[in-house]
Amino acid sequence: MKKQFYLILLSPFLLSLGWTPLPFGFLLFTGFIPLLILEQIAIKKYWLKVYLSIILWNLATTFWVWNASPGGCIAMLICNSLLQLFPFIIYKRIKKNYSINFALIAWAISMLSVEYLHLNWQIAYPWLNLGNGLAGTPKIIQWYEYTGTFGGSLWILLINIFIFKYFNSRDKINIYISSFLVIVPIILSFIIFYSISLEKKGNIKIAVIQPNIDPYTKFDNYDPESEVKNFIQMSENIVDSSIEFLLFPETGLTQNCNEENINDATTYTLLKTWLKKYPDMTLVSGCNTHRFFDSTHRTSTSRKYNENRFYDVYNSSVAVNKNGVIDIYHKSKLVPGVEKMPYPKIFGFLEKMAIDLGGTSGSLGEDSVQKVFFSKKNIGAAPLICYESIFGELTGNFVKNGANVIFVLTNDGWWGNTPGYSQHEYYARLRAIEYRRDVVRCTNTGISCKINKKGEISGETLWWKPDAVVYEINPSSHITFYSLYGDFIGRTAAWLMIVVFFMLIFKKEYFKKFLYYFYR
Repeated sequence: MKKQFYLILLSPFLLSLGWTPLPFGFLLFTGFIPLLILEQIAIKKYWLKVYLSIILWNLATTFWVWNASPGGCIAMLICNSLLQLFPFIIYKRIKKNYSINFALIAWAISMLSVEYLHLNWQIAYPWLNLGNGLAGTPKIIQWYEYTGTFGGSLWILLINIFIFKYFNSRDKINIYISSFLVIVPIILSFIIFYSISLEKKGNIKIAVIQPNIDPYTKFDNYDPESEVKNFIQMSENIVDSSIEFLLFPETGLTQNCNEENINDATTYTLLKTWLKKYPDMTLVSGCNTHRFFDSTHRTSTSRKYNENRFYDVYNSSVAVNKNGVIDIYHKSKLVPGVEKMPYPKIFGFLEKMAIDLGGTSGSLGEDSVQKVFFSKKNIGAAPLICYESIFGELTGNFVKNGANVIFVLTNDGWWGNTPGYSQHEYYARLRAIEYRRDVVRCTNTGISCKINKKGEISGETLWWKPDAVVYEINPSSHITFYSLYGDFIGRTAAWLMIVVFFMLIFKKEYFKKFLYYFYR
């Protein structure tokens, strides 16, 4: 029992210590081995022991969610850990009916499938997808421009498998394969890293405002007009005619405006008047907006205004120049349980446990198209809003629509001074590498910064300090392999799950007969 206890604790220790922002990503290569060994010696309650270990990993890595919502944190730990337990259930079942090699393959496929599910269903929570954990070591994952984060997940799983096989059989071929799997991708990554040229030709300047407003006390003395005047005053210290874009954070413009007459709103009138001083500059900011519909055009998320009118509320980003608002984008990847209740007919009772992770709370409307904001010089910017920055393929939709640079507008103050805001910052590195685009983060508080095409961070602002900074970045039109094919590894794993399910249903001899009749 003592050995089992140590194995239960060792796995979350390795996985959490190997997670970004710590630079010990190599520990992820062994993080699951204790749980695979545990299966061999745990005669009873294997599922419960693995479940406990996974909960401890989730807790050690994302405990900071508690600061936003204790109840939501508990719900997240229980539900997400239960989903991550699923591949280990498959592993044990297939090992019993087939062999350990088949079981390990099925385990890897199901792990990748769970990650793919987390990116594409309404309860999307890909924060702990394994490929994200290597964001603290960008020099060894430059090949993400071909595979995305699923390449990192597959890399971690394969190395865990072959090191486990070595411990299980002492066959040296497994340690040779493990060494190959570790060394070759790292060498390739370093070759890519040092072959990328960071051009300065065609650079543009981006001004960023970090107001540092406490999100928990923000509305005690709520005055949108005073807020905008403060933003303008901070901006005046750094902007001039050379600035291409000026960025305000996710919670920059908080006056909830009707999109039909948004330019008549007080805050936007102030901005429009001020921006006449800088006719070539485009302001990009997070904002709150709403839109009205008649009964024939109402959406599934619209709320009733009166008998004949309905409206949707949005967590939006807006582009403004001297002529007023030129475009509005509605956040299209909403935080489950905060901005959108997933599967409301099933989970509606959980609404009181919503996790407060920023933006406007409640069931919001969303865009189906990822809009790109263009400056006067026709530089395309992806206006990612907070949570959207951890979705690789979603960012790719902006790139396909003409984004030359990536902006992340966020409010990371909800979590306090914890690893949460650092993890969020480091995940933006992955988007820079995947698409070879410079990234600029603009936060209410947290860390505003510039991330170059290699994933290198510079110009970081301080936590809980107001700041106004200017970054020089290089727009790019380069299209990477990942830009074209996205999460092909995740999709492949999802299709292979069909085979895994058949293996779960049928024993080995029946499965062989099924394959024989299918292919003859």
